[in-house]
Amino acid sequence: MIHKTQQRLDELESVIVREQDMLFRFAYMRVGSREDAEDIVQDVFLKLFRSSENLKSVRNVKHYLIRSISNACRDFHRRRQDILPLEKADKESVQDDDLKMHEEYLRITALARTLPQEQREVLYMKCIDGLKFREISDILDIPEATVKSRYRYAIQAIQKQLN
Repeated sequence: MIHKTQQRLDELESVIVREQDMLFRFAYMRVGSREDAEDIVQDVFLKLFRSSENLKSVRNVKHYLIRSISNACRDFHRRRQDILPLEKADKESVQDDDLKMHEEYLRITALARTLPQEQREVLYMKCIDGLKFREISDILDIPEATVKSRYRYAIQAIQKQLN
């Protein structure tokens, strides 16, 4: 039992070391707060450790975690109806280390907030997270053609806003 627990800890630790920064940024760009993003990522890792899911049985751990973080962010927004409005977000005190990321969050959120959720998520995954259309398709479990069309519509809508 102790050996299995240690083995699970070692597996999880290697995943955390490899993916933590990317997952934090992924969560931050969806919630706009360091503390909330850290909590979401930590909760996903804890759930993964506590679950009976064996990391070796997961086909693509990175995709599995991205999908889990994405779902956790959606749940976070559903639970919190008092989400920090964009107008107040720029007045929030932000640590110096987070200033650049927070400014990026504000710019992107201002442009993307008019998009439907499905388009916004694809746009974030492609432009912010740097995922390929095939990866987004796998993570969201939708056809690649649908991912591409959502991305195209999002880009067109943003171009229209900028003009």
